[in-house]
Amino acid sequence: MAEHNLLVVDHDDEFVSQAKELFEGRLPVARSIEEASQIIESGDVRMILLGPSFTDEEAMEEIRSLHNQDPALILMLVAEEVTADLLRRGMRVGLAEVIDAPLEEAKIESAIEQFAHDVLKRQSVARPEAPAQQEKGRIITVMSAKGGSGKTVLATNLALLLNRLPDTKVCLVDADLQFGDVCLVLQLEPRFTMVNASHELHHLDAELSDSLLTEHPSGLKVLAAPLEPAFADDITTAGLMQMLDILRENYDYIVVDTASLLDELILSLIEKSDDVLMFVDMDLPSVKNAKLALETLRLLKFSTAKVRLIMNRSNSKAKLDTKEIEGALKMEISASIPSDASVAASVNEGRPVVETEPKSKVAKGFESVAALIAGKIPEAPSKAGLFGRK
Repeated sequence: MAEHNLLVVDHDDEFVSQAKELFEGRLPVARSIEEASQIIESGDVRMILLGPSFTDEEAMEEIRSLHNQDPALILMLVAEEVTADLLRRGMRVGLAEVIDAPLEEAKIESAIEQFAHDVLKRQSVARPEAPAQQEKGRIITVMSAKGGSGKTVLATNLALLLNRLPDTKVCLVDADLQFGDVCLVLQLEPRFTMVNASHELHHLDAELSDSLLTEHPSGLKVLAAPLEPAFADDITTAGLMQMLDILRENYDYIVVDTASLLDELILSLIEKSDDVLMFVDMDLPSVKNAKLALETLRLLKFSTAKVRLIMNRSNSKAKLDTKEIEGALKMEISASIPSDASVAASVNEGRPVVETEPKSKVAKGFESVAALIAGKIPEAPSKAGLFGRK
């Protein structure tokens, strides 16, 4: 284990002493969540080991703040007693694993391995392994390690572009379970959401799942996120994987928008996807978070071969050197999206820019992303048939 990537957090002297003794004093230590937050911002932390002081309700909420600050972090908690309630609360705030005391290096390494194993195991339960079939739909997951990057704009415009292909059925899935914006960006008012689908899992089939989708004027189908954050708990990872299996049988492309996290759900989506588009802004915090996210995937033995790097705001005045970005992320940039004021206007109007400004540079940027997936995209329909329903 690379000790300098692991941060110990606790105000209890005995626990801190145990950790220092275990790793021969090589670990950075934070005495509070606030101090840990500062170290995360200034260092290359990939894992955090929290001591027993953080097992109560109030402390759990502090852990959530670390998870929100950097979703790519692997958060582990050491507890004197590991209970079902503690595990449930830990999962809700972003903990990867809860380790029982006393503290041992083998337990930490085992917890990391178990975290990766559990994700893959749940994936196989959700969809039994079967020979790959070309006729099944292609799943494209759009992700970002930093909030506010515009990945929902990428996902919606990409889905609409793929929907232009002749004889092609496309479904856009909003997997940002708490704060999904797909329907807002597309100006849709869903009658049903994936919460309804989750309640019908035992007899969910193609016909029923199709009835729970919302149709955009273009003919694009949308599986909407829960309408309220509280309903997110109704959606399990296995349940969402089952929904995707059904959609995959009936749609040529399934585009999945996600939250800016790297939790069990997102890892399962990455594993299930044929393509993963990592959307990164041209600024240091975004590049840093993308680097940590990719390193975490590699640490958990996930293949990054399916990941495509998409740069946002590529014409920014403060843009970084693209070669340096590629070197830092150990990955080539596959496509770039320039800044354009028309994007904000299109979001406010609920009419994606590939429909309102198809000749713009930003629309051409989205087309270059779609071309990575499906080759050349047909021209936008004429104004007389603005959405060109199929």
